[in-house]
Amino acid sequence: MDKQAASTVKAEKDKEISMAELIYQEAKIMSAQGRSLDALEKFDEALEIFEAADGKEVEVANICEQIGDLRTIRGNFKGAIPAYQRALTICEKNNDPVSAVLLAEKIIDLYRQLGNLDRVLPYYFRALELVEKLGDIGKAGLYLTGIGDIYQKRNELDKALDAYRTAHGIYQGAAFRERAEILEKGIKIIEEAMSAGDINK
Repeated sequence: MDKQAASTVKAEKDKEISMAELIYQEAKIMSAQGRSLDALEKFDEALEIFEAADGKEVEVANICEQIGDLRTIRGNFKGAIPAYQRALTICEKNNDPVSAVLLAEKIIDLYRQLGNLDRVLPYYFRALELVEKLGDIGKAGLYLTGIGDIYQKRNELDKALDAYRTAHGIYQGAAFRERAEILEKGIKIIEEAMSAGDINK
């Protein structure tokens, strides 16, 4: 390809990207106006252009999150999850742990609302790993408590206790007294229940 042809191709690509950026801004305005269906159409249109371009992963992630948010608002939880998952993968790949944590939380919330506990756990563990790297002790305790809740609902009480005890240790060490006290009561109830179960056997 000669220089002139290459220059023409680049100009075309730049034009397409500029168009995608305009469409994206239109979609955001429509979303703010409550026109969710129109916004979703525009986001999809912009997404297609950014996907075909090089080096536009951040834009793809942003649009996927916006699509996920709109689908969530419309009650389409199952449709929102793949959009969030795609954005999460990009954020993890691009070493953006703060955005990745927020996306993991959105996925956790939707899976919990759908009652799909098995799908929730991997995202709790991913979020836990990310906040540990960020040094966010409060969030680490929160996710460990969530992990304990899931194990308790699945009647895996040993695993639930491990998660709760670890969270309790974090809260005590970090002076989250109220959270530590709540967990302490919960741990005691489970221990008593397990003890009673052993006696009954």
